[in-house]
Amino acid sequence: MNNNTPSQLSRRNILRSGGAIVASGAVLAACGGASHSGSIARIGSVPEIDKLETEHVSDVVLLRTAMSVEKMVATIMKDSRVTSLAESSVSPFLAKYAAAHETNMSVLAPLVTARGGQVVNEPNAKLMTAYGENALNLVEEGKTAGDVLNLTLGLESLVAATYQYFVSLTNEAALRADMMRLGAASSRRAAVAAQLIRGGTVGFSPAINEKGEELTATLPSAFGTLSAVQVVLGPVNEVGTRSPISMDTPSLNSMLY
Repeated sequence: MNNNTPSQLSRRNILRSGGAIVASGAVLAACGGASHSGSIARIGSVPEIDKLETEHVSDVVLLRTAMSVEKMVATIMKDSRVTSLAESSVSPFLAKYAAAHETNMSVLAPLVTARGGQVVNEPNAKLMTAYGENALNLVEEGKTAGDVLNLTLGLESLVAATYQYFVSLTNEAALRADMMRLGAASSRRAAVAAQLIRGGTVGFSPAINEKGEELTATLPSAFGTLSAVQVVLGPVNEVGTRSPISMDTPSLNSMLY
């Protein structure tokens, strides 16, 4: 039985129904084509997608990245925002530490060139952007002599952690030995910095200072931690705390290929 009235079977309704049938036919045709070709039907052209390049982390890449980290640490330690706040008893240590990292660069340079690589004389730009500049700005804003040693301890711990991480990626046994020696030297400097913060035998156990901040023990639990190095710097904010800086070792996007 047909319930449509003559008014419902108007020209407009017929055209509307016809358009729907045509549109449905187009969809079915597209789906039918997709079932044969195995791809989804598209309207218009699709640009080619460039595949991401896969970079190989070679020994040269590790050596070049290590040079950039050494240069970054030396640059931060020699920055006037740090040296101007260092106490007279700390300044000699700061200068010697910066010089040691410059010396490490001269040790790494021939290892790079001997393997066909190009030496690095600039700080690691991505790490400086990630936390280096922020750390310097916080030290300047805080105007606290204690931040100099806190930052020094963090930087030396970072270098030790970097070399420990790189040892696991290095192919040549001789290079692994070199990296272990460089990392161990930074680990020793970190222990000295921690002793300057809290000296004597009490420095070998964790403690809390008068501000409620945890003091780092000078006795390392490993050659170098593989977790991010945490440093608290800068002025006290409105909630009574200071800014924590998380310093990570180089990752795939901050290595120098």
